[in-house]
Amino acid sequence: MTPSQEAAGAAPAAAVPLWVALDLPLRAGDVAFTYLAEAPLPPGTPVLVPFRTRLLAGYVLPGPPPGAAPPPHPLRPVAAVLAAQPLLPADLLELALWMAERYVCSVGEALAAMLPPPLVDVRLRPVAQGSAALPRRARTGAAGWTPTGLRRAFGGLAGLRIFLEAGGRLEVVLPPPAAPVRAAGPQVALHPLLWPEEAERARVVILVGREREAVTAAAVASALRRGRQALVLCASVAAAERMARRLAALGPLLLLHGDLPPEARAARWRAAPATAVVVGTRHAVFAPLPRLGLIAVDGEGESGHVEERVPRYRTRDVAWIRAQQGETVLLLGDEVPSLAAAALAGRPGVHVMRLPQRAPRVVVVDLRRQARAFLTAPLLAHARGVLRAGGRVLLVVARRGYADGLTCGECGADCRCPQCAIPMAFDARGRALRCRYCRRAIPAPATCPACGAAALAPRGAGSQRVARWAQRVFDAPVHRLDAESAPTLPLRLAVLDRFRRGGGVLVATVAALELPGLTADLVGVVLADAALRHADYRAVEEGFRTLWRVRALAREWFVVQTYQPDAPAVVALRRGDLGRFLREELRARRAFGYPPFAELVTVEVRGTAARVDAVAGRLATLLAAADGDLDVLGPAPLPGREATRVVMVRGRRGVPRAPLLAAARADLDGRVRLAVEVDGPPTVR
Repeated sequence: MTPSQEAAGAAPAAAVPLWVALDLPLRAGDVAFTYLAEAPLPPGTPVLVPFRTRLLAGYVLPGPPPGAAPPPHPLRPVAAVLAAQPLLPADLLELALWMAERYVCSVGEALAAMLPPPLVDVRLRPVAQGSAALPRRARTGAAGWTPTGLRRAFGGLAGLRIFLEAGGRLEVVLPPPAAPVRAAGPQVALHPLLWPEEAERARVVILVGREREAVTAAAVASALRRGRQALVLCASVAAAERMARRLAALGPLLLLHGDLPPEARAARWRAAPATAVVVGTRHAVFAPLPRLGLIAVDGEGESGHVEERVPRYRTRDVAWIRAQQGETVLLLGDEVPSLAAAALAGRPGVHVMRLPQRAPRVVVVDLRRQARAFLTAPLLAHARGVLRAGGRVLLVVARRGYADGLTCGECGADCRCPQCAIPMAFDARGRALRCRYCRRAIPAPATCPACGAAALAPRGAGSQRVARWAQRVFDAPVHRLDAESAPTLPLRLAVLDRFRRGGGVLVATVAALELPGLTADLVGVVLADAALRHADYRAVEEGFRTLWRVRALAREWFVVQTYQPDAPAVVALRRGDLGRFLREELRARRAFGYPPFAELVTVEVRGTAARVDAVAGRLATLLAAADGDLDVLGPAPLPGREATRVVMVRGRRGVPRAPLLAAARADLDGRVRLAVEVDGPPTVR
């Protein structure tokens, strides 16, 4: 608690201190708050406490969390205990403490990310017992009261205290536990070689390949035979639903993801402890499973496993910590393993399983030796041969739209967004320039804004431009699939169905990778360099992941157009040698001190323009003074966000959290917020 939290009522004579997690940001004062209770309460017990002028629900912690400030005096008493038994198990409380320290947030914010909304924004029902009487205003509200509404219904905190002292009680309104899904018919028999003895003995299994569902099912079946529970996490809701259908025959199953209504999420969360298998997205990594024997993270390197809100956790890192809490096997599956997973290979207790991959014939076209065109002569020749034989052609482009932008042929200047100062994409249909950050749209100028020359020309090729070109050079139907031409899933599936039935050429962005069953006789990448040249140390890893997944769609031919035919990623694509790429990229990461061989922390400082510069500058100064071995970059503006600054800090031995905590607490009037993203091994601290 902060000194501004004045005492409300006298403390009990033999009171004991309690540390309570509240869903408040660090700028509210601390990572957790201290109150007084008449007797010790088990960790995980929900309580109602006064905070400044409000009543808030929180959870009792096992002790003061790391980084907590000394409690002020006098302390305020707990207003009410909301349940006779803890609602949160000990392992989830331990996980919340770890998340608060790693991602520099309050323990309450960590719990809010872990729990279904009804367990965070609780609703309360007063129950009259003994001589306690309900005020007339408190007799309504069958769905329960918010803590603030309850306080008003009792005429203030004093009226609520009188009700409780007379024997009344408060209970948390929660939906009943949901019934798990039970598949009809006999259980599916799985071949024992799908989950060999080496995997049975390992603590971490890295599964590499495209068709991973059968092996995942075998791993789940193994856990169930040992009397344990299984948790399977997917990168998208669609993938989780497909996985749930595959695993439903193994035992009682629950599907848990963030798209469910809050009440349904809470009902399934409450049913999880008695369920054999839980399948879901990243939110399900926090499901309460007391006999957890397997955590499978499918597509572990995909962006769907990264939370965008505070705290910005990665499913893989949280799953690693949960697996370390007990005798739990961690299965990390992906078509291309992340470098964080690949770095584990060869360590004790780690087993690698490689599934067979489709191996098309690969042609690499050196664009330096070709005439300037989107579709080179080698790609056209192979594509026309496939079309004459009745096959299908898929052309993959980096982005939607007509072109990357307009560039002046005289001075080389780009047409940039007046607000974000980054090049704007060019839309040929409306002759407009559009900013990908702030969404601003302006008419395309006739002359160069920098030199005035009438020499502006489209730069690069989007799906719209390549589709127009394909219609001119191919005597076959041309289909287009991107977020502009098919913004919804039903429209994308309709385009895919027309391509399957009518054949021809499909021009698509990488969004097509998420569609089930998409393959083609020839797959051509119009410009592979677009995926590999982003200004980010992860660009090569992410670009190669995309290109490798595109390669798997080709049944016969895979044609790659590139200006860098000798780049390690392109050589690995040509040879079909995934291991070579991973070894080369890990060697480069180690040499330059990037994750997974160091910890990299990115801090977004957001708030009012008048304050973010001061707070971000102070943060950079504190970090630089904390450890001479740290590399600190910034603060720098974030394109498209005027009142946001970014500070990046890298440390081979980890990044200290004390300067980050100090900066987060420095602006208690609420005008500045910090969002912390961490890339690095979860055990680095």
